[in-house]
Amino acid sequence: MKQKISITLNNKILRDVDSIVDNIFIRNRSQAIEHLIKKALKESKIAVILAGDSSKLSTSDRIRNRYSIKINNMSLIERAIRKLGNSGFKSICIIATHDILTNIFRIVGDGSDFNVKIDYINEESQNGTASAIKLLKGKIKSTFLLVHSDIIFDHINLNELWQKHLQDKAVITILIGSPYDPKENSMHGNVSLEGNRVVRYIEKPDRKSLESSTFARGIYVIEPEVLSSTGNSLEFEVIPELIKKRLVNGYLSSTDHLHIHTKRDVKEVKKKFKELSKK
Repeated sequence: MKQKISITLNNKILRDVDSIVDNIFIRNRSQAIEHLIKKALKESKIAVILAGDSSKLSTSDRIRNRYSIKINNMSLIERAIRKLGNSGFKSICIIATHDILTNIFRIVGDGSDFNVKIDYINEESQNGTASAIKLLKGKIKSTFLLVHSDIIFDHINLNELWQKHLQDKAVITILIGSPYDPKENSMHGNVSLEGNRVVRYIEKPDRKSLESSTFARGIYVIEPEVLSSTGNSLEFEVIPELIKKRLVNGYLSSTDHLHIHTKRDVKEVKKKFKELSKK
């Protein structure tokens, strides 16, 4: 559905707009303006990757530096950046400690090989996911995508998630999925929905605390006002407070949730990729 609007532009801008009318793909001034706006919005999309250290995880089987794990000869961080770039997220910020950032730079450099621009943000002390993204306050002033570095999201439609968020005007939209692996449910936030509105979020619940069969998948679309919120943790503090204000939505995806924490996860993911290659 399209709406008619009235805008005022100076003569030079109008001449520039008219210059791209080719009477084939762009047939008039209105289509030219729409084309330029779409192009500008696509180019301005920002993604943030959290690549913090996993050394605080309790289970001995957990893997550190999971961003460097290779699946089919490509590391998780390379997969993430390739997917983001192909989805129109050309500006990418990676937040982690200095050592991790150094290792990631050795893998992906400045992003030019992926046709993206990467900014590296040093997280001197790790106090939580909200504290990490607050390092971007003043640097990001528009909607952004947030992903964790230990997930594989090759087949998730990020643009549909993005457009749904913009359409519904939530402050945070959480990508969620079902079913889940009961053995690994404590790794993910348990999400309860009414329609597309998130009404309850429990981070890393035990099995007795589960109130639904839908779980967060480590991908969010976030408005910049969250960078000014109180609390160190998105999952434990910021999201629950925004839920009380009815400002958090969920986007349900049926795509397999490939989230790597342990050596067992690596084996399962490699098994899934092998099965997919046979199809």
